Amino acid sequence: MERIGFFLLLITTGLRSTKWHRLNSTCIQINDTRINRYKAIESCQEKGAGLYTFKNRAEILAFNPFLQTRNWLQVSAKKTVSGFKWSDGRNCCPANWWQTDHPKVGKDCVVLYQKNNDVRLYSVACTSEYPVLCSRSYDPTWRLVKYDEYSWLDLCGVAIMPNCDGRSCEEVCASHPDCNQFAKLSNLCINIKNDAPTDKCVVRMRPTVQLYERKFYCE
Repeated sequence: MERIGFFLLLITTGLRSTKWHRLNSTCIQINDTRINRYKAIESCQEKGAGLYTFKNRAEILAFNPFLQTRNWLQVSAKKTVSGFKWSDGRNCCPANWWQTDHPKVGKDCVVLYQKNNDVRLYSVACTSEYPVLCSRSYDPTWRLVKYDEYSWLDLCGVAIMPNCDGRSCEEVCASHPDCNQFAKLSNLCINIKNDAPTDKCVVRMRPTVQLYERKFYCE
């Protein structure tokens, strides 16, 4: 549900062809210029990206409001000797993802199309021209949080992460799935979360402790 909500947020705020937007661990960009698949791949690659690959039907349906104004959207799936596949090698796609009577013989590339408030996959000729959805992964950047940006006394450490094997606090925190903030306290990294009844506070934060936050940039 959170993933779908983020899609809708991007759609309602507008996706520009020159602007990258964050979607979980992915950066996405819409190019409204209609080009064929070969040029689309080249265009995405020039930006260090590739055509977007959908993981599930919910992601496809989340594009419904966006497609009401654009109708078509080019994606990464393509026919191979063993059937339609996404660019990451996964099979594409379950029958209920396709429009009735699709895929068609001789139509080896795939686009999203919205009709009657439903979004389906259509097979098209790879030389046909459509808008493009590019995507790429991104790397986090750590920043030192300014003192007045947080209510320090309302925060507490919930997990002590020792600097093992000479790793930095950034590396230690990055290895924890839910660690987007950490504090440096002597030779320890402290995973920071908002205080909750289930939290077990390890140390109460003080202004002398440096708090870092992981920020994600797609530009």
